[in-house]
Amino acid sequence: MEGAVGGVLAIAALVLVCAVPVLLSVRRRAVDEVVTVGSADGTRGLAIHPERGHRLLPVLAWAFAFGMLAVGVAYLRSAPYAAALFLVVGALFVYLGWARATGRAGDGTLTLTAEGIHQLWAGSDVFVPWDDVRGLVTTPQELIVETRRPARQRRTLPLLGGRRKVLQADAVSIPHASLPALPYQEMVELYATNPESRHELATDEPVERARRLLREDRAGRASEAS
Repeated sequence: MEGAVGGVLAIAALVLVCAVPVLLSVRRRAVDEVVTVGSADGTRGLAIHPERGHRLLPVLAWAFAFGMLAVGVAYLRSAPYAAALFLVVGALFVYLGWARATGRAGDGTLTLTAEGIHQLWAGSDVFVPWDDVRGLVTTPQELIVETRRPARQRRTLPLLGGRRKVLQADAVSIPHASLPALPYQEMVELYATNPESRHELATDEPVERARRLLREDRAGRASEAS
């Protein structure tokens, strides 16, 4: 009887451990958390962060990683193969947690400064100066920036990541599926074709404007759903 109860509790704990991160990852973040003042290469600008997630997710990821390592160590003698699997998975999560904590991984945040377009995503750091932008193609998953010369791309995550779907001499892709619904086409066109407008990216004005647009978009979606 005690063994059956213990098994049920173990299954419930496993379901809880898996369900909580999923629920937190789909949580919609507040507008003021999604659109903020940010910086890239020491230059202040407009930062657009992923729309969904929770601040507790990194903490849960670390707890999961060390939990897997602890289980692996506990099973080293009784089940070495299972222990090896737990240790490998735990080490992978520790590596990913380190990459996220040190800013090497990047969550896809898009930063627009007076200098150009910046994005650190999956270990790939991309910068496109405004004067090099000659067009933008928007797809449901990515913004494909057409450039006059190759964009600067730097791999920041050893072993993993650092790859984009489009990285050519005249184009680079910027994933935006996790970012909020904003008029990126118009925003990029404005700053690429109007150098005199770029200085405002160092102020709060574009932040407040983007927040207002996002609030209007959410309100419209909510009214359609109701």
